[in-house]
Amino acid sequence: MLRSINSKFYAVTLLLAVSFAIGYGILIYFLHQQTQSVTLARDTISLERRFSELNTLFHEVRFWERVIFSQKNPDAEMQFGSIIEQIRNILDTLSERVLDANTNHTLKRIKVGIDQYENNFNRLIQLKTKQSLLITRMEMNYRSMVSIILNSNDAELLKPLFNLTHFLIAYRSSRGVSRYQALKLVINSFERKFLATEASDVRMKGYLQSFKEILDEDHGLEGEIITINEAVENLSVQLNDHFAIIKTSSKALLSAKFEETTAIKKELQGILLIAAVFGITTLMVIIWFLDKNIISPIRSMASLMQKVEAGSIGMRFQNMAGYSDEIVQLGFSFNNMLNSLESNSRKLIDYQQELEKKIDEISEQELESQRLTARLQRAQKMESLGLLAGGVAHDLNNVLSGIVGIPDLLLFDLPTDSQIRKSVLMIQEAGNRAVAIVQDLLTVARGVAIAKEPIDLNHLIDDFLKSPEFRQLKTSYPNVSIKTELDPELLDIAGSHIHIKKVLMNLILNAMEAIDIQGVVNLSTTNRYIDRPLKKYDDVNIGEYAVISVSDDGKGISHKDLERIFEPFYTKKIMGRSGTGLGLAIVWNVLLDHDGYIDVKSGPNDGTVFELYFPITREAITGKNLSLSIDDYFGNGETILIIDDVESQREISSDMLNKIGYHTVSVSSGEDAVEYMKNHSVDLLLLDMIMDPGIDGRETYKRIIEIHPNQKAVIVSGYAETEAVKKTQNLGAGNFVKKPFTIEKIGLAVKQELNK
Repeated sequence: MLRSINSKFYAVTLLLAVSFAIGYGILIYFLHQQTQSVTLARDTISLERRFSELNTLFHEVRFWERVIFSQKNPDAEMQFGSIIEQIRNILDTLSERVLDANTNHTLKRIKVGIDQYENNFNRLIQLKTKQSLLITRMEMNYRSMVSIILNSNDAELLKPLFNLTHFLIAYRSSRGVSRYQALKLVINSFERKFLATEASDVRMKGYLQSFKEILDEDHGLEGEIITINEAVENLSVQLNDHFAIIKTSSKALLSAKFEETTAIKKELQGILLIAAVFGITTLMVIIWFLDKNIISPIRSMASLMQKVEAGSIGMRFQNMAGYSDEIVQLGFSFNNMLNSLESNSRKLIDYQQELEKKIDEISEQELESQRLTARLQRAQKMESLGLLAGGVAHDLNNVLSGIVGIPDLLLFDLPTDSQIRKSVLMIQEAGNRAVAIVQDLLTVARGVAIAKEPIDLNHLIDDFLKSPEFRQLKTSYPNVSIKTELDPELLDIAGSHIHIKKVLMNLILNAMEAIDIQGVVNLSTTNRYIDRPLKKYDDVNIGEYAVISVSDDGKGISHKDLERIFEPFYTKKIMGRSGTGLGLAIVWNVLLDHDGYIDVKSGPNDGTVFELYFPITREAITGKNLSLSIDDYFGNGETILIIDDVESQREISSDMLNKIGYHTVSVSSGEDAVEYMKNHSVDLLLLDMIMDPGIDGRETYKRIIEIHPNQKAVIVSGYAETEAVKKTQNLGAGNFVKKPFTIEKIGLAVKQELNK
């Protein structure tokens, strides 16, 4: 049957055709499996991204939850709801994917947990709002009761009133059951003692009854808030556990898919090896049937397949000229398959590298999350301590008004040779030092209104190095030298000369104290353009900055202390002898008020470098004439109405203004001022902004200008220049003067307003 050459040739041809079909099928299978592997890797990466996005969004939800309670961002609730909606969308997308049963179950539990978390959080906001209103009502009732007791002049009620105040403060700080019950007993005891006295008042009974009802309602709300808070925290813990499970599943899935891809690759290599062996074996069987025109190209193709098997998939079948059309076609087909094989192999390698890169990115995201959490905790601690410092500073301001103002009045009348003049000057100096400490506290509380103007930092540094304060530092630390390197091209900034000088003094003092025996403090300035955010102690945003650098070669700061050095009252010095613990807290808050940033680099025995970043300004610097004489603010008998709820402050203000040629009238509330102005007119109002109880300064001025349009006024307050002050000035009021003030300061403000 196969005796003829033609028949043998056709038989060989048929055998070759079958062999080629098998090899072609193997290659097609190879390409199919490789494509499937690439698709699998891409889907796995997409799924892992979704899991990571879920975890990140939940951390953002927790962040915006805290922002909502701090009431610092009016858009916080919208951001919170937007992120919750994103989480739901991702969960809906993932629920449509074919995942394992455990992962699907966990995703369902997360979806239910997110719904419960949002519902509980919305309820918590409602309860917090209601509780805040109750506290306001309770405070109003308490103040009304205090006012009635004080007006009754009954000394026997002062001790029960003190007990009530003490237990009310304790209850406000912690609304526990025991403190609630104790406060109930105290208020009942107070009610019995009040009713037993001659000062019994129908209004007081109503206040007491309302106070007890509010207390009961507040206690009930507190219990519900605690329950919901616990539920929210439990849900948060559960969701974190679920996200951890999802994260673990994600990593396991990545690992499994990677191993699966590797296994497919090995399997395909095995198949390719089998195909090569099969092709070589076939060629050996049929080679004696073919002449050199067929054997030679087939041998070349077999050799090429062996090279491909060894990994040289870039090889191609060449030198096809002179062969039959069938051989040429076979070579083209073989080259095309190798092209596809090389292309898919390259894609597989790229996806494998992308998988490895994503694993690295996950680790980096975890580190970034930890860093952001630490920054949030530090900011919350600084805010709490700042609020405490601000409250203390405001109360001290009212006390210091007398300590600073009365010596001013005494010195005005005392002859220069008086024996008590020195003592009065000592009192005045002590009061001024106390005022300086209060200003430091207000700076820490970020409650000081900083008037900003263009400043040349180089000139400010030169002025400081020539100041008495710096000479005193040099006297105290004679073994420490100062080296300066100031950039002559330094751009100006917009800021407060006084506050930046205080920052500079605090940093140089700390640098000198850090040097044990002998050393150098380096002070330099430079312009710096930040074209991308910098990850430093405090992240620096994009912009143009003038940078002050203060460095020393002292003992350095430990990593543990470095995390807390900007906290108020945190110090390694002896409190009261070498510091108040406010120096670096002032530095931190002044930088915040100037929209600047601070970076600290230090380590044990490595010295310390502080870099202060101030945004630059293009405004021109203008000069000032500060020379004044008493004629500049002496009055001409004008009438001034003093409106202040603190009696001592009214007396001090009245004495000061009377001394410099004004006639004064005083009232203790905004309501009394309005009644007085209905039947009288004055040249100017000296208006306190915060009066309690009763209407505040803004409402008082609003009512008075309805009676006397264009009424002139000067505003005074122990707080900063708040939004209420600006609104009052928009109504027509004039200068703002901060308590405590001197005769010169208040006299100049009054004179300027009267001359308008």
